[in-house]
Parts: sequence; structure tokens; C-alpha cells
Amino acid sequence: MARDKNLLDGVVKFISTEGWVDELQQRLQAHTVPAVAERNLPEAELVRLLDQQVYAMMFTCVVEDLMSRTLPDGRNLTDAYLKRHGWKLGSTARRQLEAVRDSRMGLYEVDAVTPGVGLTLRNLLAEDEKIPVEAEALARALPVGCPLGARVLRADGKVSLTGGILPFEEGMSAEAAAAVAEVEDRAAGITVFWLRKTLEEQLGKVEGRPGALPLDPTGDKSPDLIYEGAETDADDAPPN
Repeated sequence: MARDKNLLDGVVKFISTEGWVDELQQRLQAHTVPAVAERNLPEAELVRLLDQQVYAMMFTCVVEDLMSRTLPDGRNLTDAYLKRHGWKLGSTARRQLEAVRDSRMGLYEVDAVTPGVGLTLRNLLAEDEKIPVEAEALARALPVGCPLGARVLRADGKVSLTGGILPFEEGMSAEAAAAVAEVEDRAAGITVFWLRKTLEEQLGKVEGRPGALPLDPTGDKSPDLIYEGAETDADDAPPN
């Protein structure tokens, strides 16, 4: 078996070649337009204003949002991708993609850190819910008290996070929860709030690029945007 680190890349390529570009553009606009319009910024400016890794993380959130949505015509991106390419993915990769499809974007706060293992997240939108997640890289990068938008991924008996993670500044939990609690489109609402705060800080500074995850001791900025543990089974074969 060989590890497959290109799950998300495969989905993005599928979007561009199999008629999902308009749907992705609609989701991207829902996640960004309210924040950029307030500052009279063209959407294209985001690529220049944001750190490349920060923009990539936000874009991952948009793709995962589309992957988890069933459109009015009944289509779902993840199902369409698996129907076309599932035969060449390992069973672990297929289950992870299905878990992304079934996930929902949430707003959390780091409640505890277990070095070398992961985090315990407190759900800011559901009283008294705490979720231990396996996230070794994030345990090095995010401090206790840090709020973040994220998707909890449950697959193969493990609880982890998807690649789309939006960290906020410490002390912003209550404000973030109040801003998105009643928003119907929660995934877009969390991104819009995060982008407002990121642009506010970014445009208010001459130097620096806020919003990026801090460097961990090994020099990594963040975990892979692609989900860990995905495998391609050597004995998988295309359907007859």
C-alpha cells in the first residue's frame, strides 16, 4: 500500500474538469463576498493580501463545504467524485471522503492540549460538548483558549479534523459565537467572520501577515491540507 496525499487535489481537479466550477464559484462567493464588499475590495485582491498558506486553508474550507452539500438538483460533489474515481482509491480514502461529505463546519475553542497526540475542543455552539481529536501538528501550533472554525472528521473509529481550519485570535470566542450562532449558512458565516477579522488586522498593519498558523518547533506551519492516513490499495481494480 502507498499513502495517497492527493485526495483534495484530486477533488479540485475533478471540479475543474467535470462541470463543478460554477458550483464552487458560488460557494467561494458566499464565503468571501460579504467581507470583501465591506471594504470595497475586488475578490482577486484576497490572493495578494493573504498569506499563501492562509488563502489555501480558506479555499480548502470552501471545497469541503461544497463536498458536504447536496444541491437542489440532488447532486453531491463527493458522491460524484467517488462514483467516477472511487475504484482507484483505498478503502481508507473512500471512508474519509464519505466522512467529509457527512461533516458540518463548527466553531470550537481549544480546551486542552495533549502534546504528541492532539486537542480537546469545546463546541462554542453547543453547551458542554467537548471533543477529543487526534491532531498532533495542531497540538504544537494552537494554544489553549484559541477559537477556530473546523470540521470534525469521524472515520475508522478515529476523531480528527479535516484540512480546512480557520484559527482566530485568543479571546475572540464569545464574539465569534455570537456572530455565527443564528446564521443559516454556518460554514460560510464562519469564514466570513474569520475573513473580516483577518482583513481588519491585515489592512491595519504595514508589515506581517496575520492569520497564519504559528510555526511549530519543527518548522511546519500547519498539518497537510490533505487528510492523513489515506491509502491506495494495491489490489484495488477498476470496475468491469
